[in-house]
Amino acid sequence: MAEARRTPHRGIRRFTLGRGPLKRGSDRLECAARVLLVLVAVLSVPIALAVGTGLRADLQETAARQAAERTLTTAVATADASVRRGAALGGSPVVPAWWTTPDGAVTEGDARAPAGTGAGEVFEIWVTADGRQAGPPLTSREATQSAVVLTLVGWTGALAATGLLHVVLCWLLGRHRARDWAREWAAVEPTWTRRVP
Repeated sequence: MAEARRTPHRGIRRFTLGRGPLKRGSDRLECAARVLLVLVAVLSVPIALAVGTGLRADLQETAARQAAERTLTTAVATADASVRRGAALGGSPVVPAWWTTPDGAVTEGDARAPAGTGAGEVFEIWVTADGRQAGPPLTSREATQSAVVLTLVGWTGALAATGLLHVVLCWLLGRHRARDWAREWAAVEPTWTRRVP
């Protein structure tokens, strides 16, 4: 029974590096850094959840606004996609085309088309209210996924940065202690190595 009661106490003492007159300022600083690390880890969870919830709401609002502002319409290519130079990097080639805007006007310009689109072929594009081509609107699912990913990346990055700062601080404190030990040993060692007559 006494053994079970001592175990948490020993864990706490090990975490705080013990106490007493031999505890140095660097030991106290390392203990404070450990406590701060635990506080950051514990408090970062509700903060990350609050930030993620706010981010999700903002992205859902953006998705709703894009869905209201963008319209799917058909475009007609006026040249072959293979003839048009300057395909979009990693995306669909850009071809000259014409399309009808949401208010009924005909607009001409460059549009992203499926690869291999020939002159006169019809393809679909998303346009804004003023007839400019735009990407497809963000869906509710994409907004939620983006919020989750961004929140996890931010939370993980904050924890990693805090952990890295703790490791660097402990390394610097270790170097400081080693220098102190070397200096003190240099003062004491000559008296210990003298032979007693």
